[in-house]
Amino acid sequence: MSAKGLSKEIIVAEAVACVADTGQPLISLHELARRLGIKTPSLYNHIKNTRELRNEVFRCAIDRFVENQRAATQGKQKDEAVRAFAEAYHTFAVENKGLYRLIMSIPSEEDEQAKEMALPLLDTVVDILEEYGLSEERIAHWQRVFRAILHGFISQEDLGYFYHYTSTDLKKSREIAVQCFLDGLHAELSGGAPSAEKRQA
Repeated sequence: MSAKGLSKEIIVAEAVACVADTGQPLISLHELARRLGIKTPSLYNHIKNTRELRNEVFRCAIDRFVENQRAATQGKQKDEAVRAFAEAYHTFAVENKGLYRLIMSIPSEEDEQAKEMALPLLDTVVDILEEYGLSEERIAHWQRVFRAILHGFISQEDLGYFYHYTSTDLKKSREIAVQCFLDGLHAELSGGAPSAEKRQA
């Protein structure tokens, strides 16, 4: 590609493709320039630095994730939506390892702009939990529990820690975990399972 035909949009799109191809969240400007067929300095005519490029790729990753979750849960409510969200979450993470790893890596850094961009990640799951009539505080707790369960499976699977019991269906294990989440949620709603605050009182 000629440097004259280069644009920020083209650079970001190629960076996203690079992350998707490698499965790694790190973006090498040298590798990106090689893929584009240009010299590395030409990139700086369109982007300030690696952080700006990473944030643009991060924004794209967020948009794709949110679109994926909304499509999966559209027209569904409560338990059905929870299960659909969980399955779509796992599928996205497996099929988009690099983008998912990038999404998960941002909160560990002191980048307030990126953290602000990540807020839409909560919207779909919060919308689902609101259908149960939970208070804002309980939604905050339960969405954390739900996301921790989902990411926990992804992380363990990604690191290869589910190497034992190979004849046992891993998808079934995830379904059991999601059902445990729903059972706990319904128990609280019915008053059968006191919250942590009540147990400590």
